[in-house]
This record gives sequence, C-alpha cells and structure tokens, in this order.
Amino acid sequence: MRQLHLLTLAVWLTLAAAGASWSQATWDGPTGVFLNPLALTLGKGLTQVSMHHLDLQPAGSLTTYGVEYGVNERLELGVTEANLAVGGANAQDIFNAKYVVRPVGGKGPGVAVGTILRSTHGGDSTSDFYVVATQVFPTKAPIIASVTLRSTNGLGSGLFGKADDRSTQLGAVLAVQAGPNLIVGVEYYDQPDAPAWKDLAVRYVVSPNTFVDAGLADLNDTFDNQFAVALTHQF
Repeated sequence: MRQLHLLTLAVWLTLAAAGASWSQATWDGPTGVFLNPLALTLGKGLTQVSMHHLDLQPAGSLTTYGVEYGVNERLELGVTEANLAVGGANAQDIFNAKYVVRPVGGKGPGVAVGTILRSTHGGDSTSDFYVVATQVFPTKAPIIASVTLRSTNGLGSGLFGKADDRSTQLGAVLAVQAGPNLIVGVEYYDQPDAPAWKDLAVRYVVSPNTFVDAGLADLNDTFDNQFAVALTHQF
C-alpha cells in the first residue's frame, strides 16, 4: 500500500511539474502552445508576460506582447497587442478569458472553455469561442495530447479580416517532455477558407517560471522563412 501511495505521489508531482512547463502563452494570449490553448490556467494570483515574434519574409513579421492573470485556480484573463509588418494585414488589441471546467489530472481529460475577442485597427473585429480537452499521460517521458474546437469568424485568426460566416474549426497539440527542461511538440490549427496552419515547437524551461520557445511554422506558401520565437515569464 505504501508503494502505491508513493507511486501516486510521483505521478502527481510529474503532472504538476509538466503542467507548469506547459503553461506558456499562445500568440493570442491564453496559456497553451504557439497556436492552440490548453485546458490549463496560470493558477491563483500568478501573472504571465509574454512576447512572440514570427518571421514572415518576404512579407514582413508579426510581434505580439501579452499579459495574462490567474484570477483563481480555474479562471484566467489577459490582454495582448499584435503588431504586424505585413501588407494586407491589421494590428489587433486582443482580450481573452479562459475557465477550466474540469482540471487536468483526473481519470478523464481536463476541459476548459474560453473566448478571444480581437479589436482590429482599421478593420472588422473578430472573435473566437472555444472548448479544449487536454490529457496528460504520466509516462516516463510525460505526453500531452489536446484537441480544440473553436467557433470563429476571423480569417487567419483575424489578421487578414473577417469571414462572411462563422465556422467551427479544429485544433490539436501532441507534445512530449523529452527531458527535465525540454518539451517538443507539433500543432495543427484549421483555418476557414484556407489551408490549416501547422508548426513544430520546442520549449526550453530556463527556470520554473521562465520559458523560451522556438518553432518552425507552415502558415502560407507565400512566406519563405516561417520561424517563430517566444519568451514567457511568470511571477
């Protein structure tokens, strides 16, 4: 019985450590990976600041700056500024909210619901409403799998305007904690009336509250070097 208790404790410690490492910011702001949110939150009283930079040569680049706050163990709120140096795209002020309905770590997956509201400079504003299910498999190298369904009226996450009709799109994440400080994963992110976005992401855990991400993205054939970096700090 004592061995079972020790095993249970080890599993929960693994989940807690992995969860903290996975709680980075998407470029829209919610805790997640680069593109997709996860059914995780920051935790009560924690503040997260983040910066993303995506190279979209020869068209330009995208840089975002975000602040996220954990209101309690289940609710987080945040604001993000997205600045684009891309012809035909618009800068955005973004507000997001996410609520965890079922925490990660039980017998089934964690579940969260959220919204992303984008106020576009000089263009139509757009919004996403989503539900995300996230499962952590506490194997020797912990694995995380996540699926998101989102209702959106934004083209390219609102960067390229507003769609005529709202549609339901799919997102997915599969990642593995390859070492104490290293996480490797892939993402899929459907787009209305356009090819899906995909990326390969690597996260390095500098410290328990500071993360550096790098990624190679496949967003659009017109972009040559789709390389992304992100820096996140929690306090």
